[in-house]
Amino acid sequence: MFQPGIPHHETGPFRSHRTKLSNQTIANLIHPTLTLPSPPLFHQQSFRRRSFLPDDQYGQALDNLVKGCTDVLLLSPDGTQIFLGKRRVQPQPDWWFLGGRIFPGETPVESCRRLLSRELGLNVEDAGRFRPVCCQAFAFAMREQEPKHHGTADVQFCFRLRLRDEGEREKVVLDEEEYCDGKWVEPFEVLEGNYHPALRYAVGCMLATEAYDRLEECEARGGEGNDAEIVRLTREFLERTREAKRILERTDYKLVSKELGYETTVNTKF
Repeated sequence: MFQPGIPHHETGPFRSHRTKLSNQTIANLIHPTLTLPSPPLFHQQSFRRRSFLPDDQYGQALDNLVKGCTDVLLLSPDGTQIFLGKRRVQPQPDWWFLGGRIFPGETPVESCRRLLSRELGLNVEDAGRFRPVCCQAFAFAMREQEPKHHGTADVQFCFRLRLRDEGEREKVVLDEEEYCDGKWVEPFEVLEGNYHPALRYAVGCMLATEAYDRLEECEARGGEGNDAEIVRLTREFLERTREAKRILERTDYKLVSKELGYETTVNTKF
């Protein structure tokens, strides 16, 4: 994972609705029956997720917390195409990554495995297949939970996963409650197309990561006369890294959801 900074993408005019919460209120959001001592005492023990919050409490949590998400760039077996899902719900009702929020106690890779199973019906047993791509931050002006106009703020851990064969590819089926369409596209279609800058930036970082993999493999092979190839691959990697940063200089993306009657633009900064 190589990036010069953490880009922050504001999709629509986001306004914070954070309120001052007591420790007990925060505890209630985490678990309604949990009572904290005074002062709070934290134990490093075996952690387990408590429960799902009712919608009103989850909305209050979104007003006051930045939630962590894992998203995946799913690659075809030959590595030439990326699978995108078109979301039907807020936030970001457009072509997007596959993924969602991290549950407490999960590692980022465990979260990826759970989400791919839920959203695609794809079970990935080998955690080593996931390769980190980049990290990003988001502020969305809208969200699916009421009050929707309060929006949501996220931090993202993005990974890439290459499918092993066509049999695994055929198992990919989108969750129709969250996605209305899906498609396979080439990386350069994303880089040059009308896609959210976060998606384009992640694809750029993925290409830089792949260039580094080729460089590392070449160096590991060793042998006489290998230096010239290492120099070439180093230059390729550095150029891919610079290209990923330049992606964010383009600001012409516009989110248009006819189904939700929603349009907005994105403001990105480091």
